[in-house]
Amino acid sequence: MLRMWTKRRRTIPVDTICRNCGTQTVGRYCHVCGQDIFAGQGQPVLKFIGQLLTNAFALDGKTPVTLWSLIARPGFLPGEYRIGRINRYVHPVKLFWMATLIFFALLIGQIDITNDRKAAAQQDTTTELPVAAKDSENNSSPSYSDDKFDLAKSRAYIAKYGPFAVFLIIPVFALLLALFFWRNKFYYMYHMVFALHFHTFLWIYFSLLYVVDIFTPDLQFPDWLSCLLFFIPGVYLSVAFRRFYHTKTRWSAVWKATIITLQYMLLNLIFIVALTFAILLIFFPEEL
Repeated sequence: MLRMWTKRRRTIPVDTICRNCGTQTVGRYCHVCGQDIFAGQGQPVLKFIGQLLTNAFALDGKTPVTLWSLIARPGFLPGEYRIGRINRYVHPVKLFWMATLIFFALLIGQIDITNDRKAAAQQDTTTELPVAAKDSENNSSPSYSDDKFDLAKSRAYIAKYGPFAVFLIIPVFALLLALFFWRNKFYYMYHMVFALHFHTFLWIYFSLLYVVDIFTPDLQFPDWLSCLLFFIPGVYLSVAFRRFYHTKTRWSAVWKATIITLQYMLLNLIFIVALTFAILLIFFPEEL
C-alpha cells in the first residue's frame, strides 16, 4: 500500500528498448518519441495525478515562470519562441487552451449567478406588490424568454462550442498582424504565436474580473479605475508590439495597436452576429 504513494528509486539501465516505439535508447527518455522508459510501471498515485494535471491543464513547473513572463513582460514569450527558447515555457497552444477553459467556466458561472440574482430580485419585487397587481401579473402572457428561448440550452451550447469557436479568431488576428507588420518579414507562424499569447492574457484578465464580480457583486469601481481597467488590454498590446515587432517609436506601437484593435473588434462583431444567427437557425429555428 505504501508503494502507491511513495517514490522508489530506480536504476536506469544503460541500454533498453522503448516500449512505445521500439527504439534502443540511452538514458531515461526515448530520443525518438520522448517517452519515459518507466512509464506505466507502478508509479506512485501522487505522480500519476501530477502527470494528469500536467497533460490536461498545463500545470507543471513551467507554469509559474510562463504566467509571470506572460503578464509582466508583454511580447516576451513570442520573442522567446521565435529565437528557439520553447521547452522552458508552457507551449502557447497548451497555455491558451487552459486559459480558454477557465475563462468559459467562469463566464458560464457568472451568467448563472447573474440570472439567480435577477430572479431573486424579481421575486422580492413580486412579493411587495399588492394582491391585485400580483393577479394581473400572473394572468399576463409569459415573457419571451420564458416561453420560447431556452436559456439553459444556450449556456450549454456556449460551454460546449465556445472554447472551440475562439480558435477561429486566432488566425484572423494573426492575419491582421501579418498585414500590419509585413516589413518584419516574420513567418505567419510567429504571428500566430503572438496572437495565442495575447489572447491568453485576455482570457486571464477577463477571468480575474469575473472572479471579482462573482465574489463581490456589490462592488462599484470609481470612474477612473473603470477607465484604467478598460485600457489595460490596449496598453498591454502596445507594449507587446514594441517588444516583439520592434516598432520605431512608442506612438507607432500605440497607433498600430489602436487600428488593429478597432478592425479586430469589427471582425469579431461580424463573427458573433453570424455565429449567433447560425446557432438560432440550427438549434432554435422557432425563434426566427
